[in-house]
Amino acid sequence: MKNKAKKAILIVMIVAVLLSAAGGAWYYFSQKNAEPVYVFPFNYVGMTEYWGDAQESYGPVTTDKIQTVYLSNTQTVTEILVQQGDTVKKGDLLLSFDTTLSDLALERKRLDVEKLKLQLEDAKDRLKEIKNMKPMVIPQIKDEEETDKNLGTALQGDYQISTNRDFDGSKKTLPLICWLGEGVSVTDALLEELRLKAEEFQTINANDPNKQPQEETPDATAPEAADETVPPGAPEEPTEPVQVQVNSFYVIFKVSKGNMSLGQRLAWNGLIVNKASDTFTFRFFDASAISDHMLADMGQEEEKQPEIDFGSGYTSSQIAQMRSEQEKTIKDLEFQIKMAEADYKIMQTEVSDGKVYAEIDGEVVSVLSEEEAKMTYQPILKVSGGGGFYVEGSVSELEKDNMKIGQEVTINDWNTGMTYTGIVQSLGDFPSSSNGWNGMGNPTASFYPFTVFIEGDADLQEGRYVSVMYSTATSEHGIYLENPFLRTEQGKSYVYVMDEDGKLEKRFVQTGKSLWGSYMEILSGLSEEDMVAFPYGKNVKDGAAAQEGDLANLYG
Repeated sequence: MKNKAKKAILIVMIVAVLLSAAGGAWYYFSQKNAEPVYVFPFNYVGMTEYWGDAQESYGPVTTDKIQTVYLSNTQTVTEILVQQGDTVKKGDLLLSFDTTLSDLALERKRLDVEKLKLQLEDAKDRLKEIKNMKPMVIPQIKDEEETDKNLGTALQGDYQISTNRDFDGSKKTLPLICWLGEGVSVTDALLEELRLKAEEFQTINANDPNKQPQEETPDATAPEAADETVPPGAPEEPTEPVQVQVNSFYVIFKVSKGNMSLGQRLAWNGLIVNKASDTFTFRFFDASAISDHMLADMGQEEEKQPEIDFGSGYTSSQIAQMRSEQEKTIKDLEFQIKMAEADYKIMQTEVSDGKVYAEIDGEVVSVLSEEEAKMTYQPILKVSGGGGFYVEGSVSELEKDNMKIGQEVTINDWNTGMTYTGIVQSLGDFPSSSNGWNGMGNPTASFYPFTVFIEGDADLQEGRYVSVMYSTATSEHGIYLENPFLRTEQGKSYVYVMDEDGKLEKRFVQTGKSLWGSYMEILSGLSEEDMVAFPYGKNVKDGAAAQEGDLANLYG
């Protein structure tokens, strides 16, 4: 008996601890409200460097009074007809070769180009779908202090139990409701009072003929029905009243702010309570879909929560991010198509008659062996008429003012890995219909063409694409935060970060310029060591518990 008593006391103590939080009120926080808010390392949601001083474009190589002859791995030289220093005329035969490149390989390359074009069309269709998406609208709920609302009636005493016997605690859908005062603990005496109330209501309902299931009417034509017919006016046989014994019942514990019936709901926890001997045990059940019938009995109406327009299921910021990523995908595919088409044109020339002719009047300035040319990725033969190479790139309207004629740029030949210095010779006054954007910068901005000249001593191949790296006047370094993690209040910007105690801290920050409509410069109030929270959700507030999240929590 002593062990049993200790066990009962221990269980009661455990129940008391579980049901007392925030100063002894266990019910003050529901499981959902108790969930910590995820915070993320700054590098997940921001950046510390904006490379405004290093932009990149690309474009095809064209020539002016210069010719370079490259060999592919499928070409074998049969004869070189000129030597270094020779003077040649346009149309002179320079060399001949054999090729193992087949028509089938050429057709495969053409199909690769067509496949990329189909992917581009699919990507454009997807962009149209994203542009037509309707964002999910989450209504902004004002704090109670900001609204002049009826708070209903005050709680009388430490607690009140619902009086509607239709809700007799027999099912999850028919729970009792116990309205507890703030700071009031649940005791065995209260649980026993609730059990007796459930027993009282269920006994009344069991003896109420209006609540009994209707029996089927006997068939009057059946013989057995005639034998059981009660003569008119005969008294009904009395039935013994039913006494229901309740050892298990359903109840919702409710706590409201200020102990007002229509005050902000602080707790709404469903419990299945069981009694064995003199000990109570319980487990939770989801009561979120159960309405507050206690308010209806008091002639009051439960406050309706604003409905969420789910739309596409994505927020406006998520749709904007998807749109930006899809636009980048389209630009990348357009670039891949240009590269593949350039390769295809070069392959077409290889399956010709196997002869290379001079395209200009000039001097043969270099001749290499086949082995050396293939090993060093240099032209086997070069003819110069005193000219050089040109590349047309594109500069964003956001950076156009920072590019000057005569400015030096860096040319990178992706095919050979060689880099050269070029000079900006011209800058267009009208946007280009085919820009050279390759993933850096805002894809929705307009792009203006510029032309770069590279001296003739460079080894570039006509038709191949190269990159153009150019510098702007200033470099941008600092703290840049993604817009969805920044909020404003009366014209002031703030973020939520985790403090040294693992709690959320609402911190006001000073902002600077906007980048691409996706990032905001943070001048003060935030560092790259901070852990930042997504600033929306009913749990997000000063002092809330915070927990470090990962990429799955951020995007999942």
